[in-house]
Amino acid sequence: MTVHVLGPVEITKHGAPVPVRRRKQRLLIALLATRANQLVPLSRIIDVLWEQEVPKAARNQVHVHVAAVRRALTASDGDPAAVETCPTGYVLHAPPADVDLVRFDNAVSRGESELSAGRLTEADRLFRTALAAWRGTPLDGLEGRFAHAESARLEQRRLRVHEHQLDIGLTLGRFADLVPELAGLLTTNPLHEGFRRRYMLALYGAGRSADALAAFRDGRRVLGDELGIEPTRELRDTEVAILRATPVEELVGELLPPARRGERPDWGPRPRPQQLPAQANHFVGRTQVLARLDDVAGRRRSPVLVTGPGGIGKTAVCTRWAHANAAEFPDGALYIDLRGSGPTPVEPADALGRFLRALGTPADRIPGDVNEAAADFRSLLASTRTLILLDDAASAAQVRPLLPGTPSCRAVVTSRHRLDELTVRDGVEPIRLDALSATEAGDLLAAIAGRRRLHNEPTGTIARLAAACEYRPTALRGVALQLAERPELRIAGYLRELLAAPSFP
Repeated sequence: MTVHVLGPVEITKHGAPVPVRRRKQRLLIALLATRANQLVPLSRIIDVLWEQEVPKAARNQVHVHVAAVRRALTASDGDPAAVETCPTGYVLHAPPADVDLVRFDNAVSRGESELSAGRLTEADRLFRTALAAWRGTPLDGLEGRFAHAESARLEQRRLRVHEHQLDIGLTLGRFADLVPELAGLLTTNPLHEGFRRRYMLALYGAGRSADALAAFRDGRRVLGDELGIEPTRELRDTEVAILRATPVEELVGELLPPARRGERPDWGPRPRPQQLPAQANHFVGRTQVLARLDDVAGRRRSPVLVTGPGGIGKTAVCTRWAHANAAEFPDGALYIDLRGSGPTPVEPADALGRFLRALGTPADRIPGDVNEAAADFRSLLASTRTLILLDDAASAAQVRPLLPGTPSCRAVVTSRHRLDELTVRDGVEPIRLDALSATEAGDLLAAIAGRRRLHNEPTGTIARLAAACEYRPTALRGVALQLAERPELRIAGYLRELLAAPSFP
């Protein structure tokens, strides 16, 4: 019995698929398989299966879907205990389940160990074994935020293994053999500068210097047309080295460092942190703000500052935009709550330390000086496309060291304060977030508490409740959740209780 996620999501027995037709059950298989041997909390399962309105019986429905997945595993001669029920969630154990992603991970891990030790032939064999587990686009056939984000994450890992293989082939002098393979990879990944550099080296090593330089020019044109950026310094340096007729052995020798034993290589897979918080359920409105974010942070590629009072929904709208545009940032997303509205805001040095560790810098190599740490941070981001979400900023001085120094990255900042200095000095575009409209506030209450229940109330009750919450999403969510937990309560009576409370709003 095999669980597949590196392609269409399915369970197979002796190569034949076991029917799992319902979308939510295939989503559940994908979620458990991509977190094999890890506890997946029930709350996370509910978030993935119901991205919009969560039914009241969601927990019971999850149990039904898990039972169906167990039956599918049993039908394929699998062990029904492969899916373990825990007090707070479920675990898919592999083994006994044969999960293609687990086989891929194991082969990659062993291949990286062999590569670190300098055993290139064995490393190449293991990487080929890892890639053989793939059958197409990961999570193919599934839609939704989880499926799209997970597919992009897994695809980036596959491309990194390709890079390992290519580095080995170039080091072993297989230049002519690698040219057609790299040409095919660039056809499907024209913006991948790592593949382009290796393509240039393969052409150069095969005696085709003019074609190598033409490949660089093509890359510069594509990056300019598609992203409005210049090639990375690494790619430009490769062009210069070819123009200077630098021996190809010298250039290829930089791809793999000397073998080291018992130590994780510095050149291993670059971490791609995915730190964005989960999106808020029952998101309504904000179309104009999301369109402005698309324009400023997307097309114009400027840092953005979203401001507004507490509870107005700054984090929710920025998180939603970030998840919707995750594919634009294949090198990951960094997030930090700067606690600017509290008594102890995060110091810039502490924030940089967290980001540098997330980007793979050992703790003992992080500079104590904030300016040096900021320089290292910008250096690590220089050749990447990374999103940085800086939530609840206190001041411009707190934010400035955390801004990337490259136009390929994006910074989105939220704050209760205007932070005019960022706008004037750093070119950050301000966006003011206001309260929801009366209609949007009513839609949010209805989405959580139930539209039929709201319709049964006296005229004007819901409008007065929304006004009492000042049309702020955080307050509206809070009261709607309380109403959902007390279905017997009339909303008019609840509103009287609410207005009488000394701590409201």
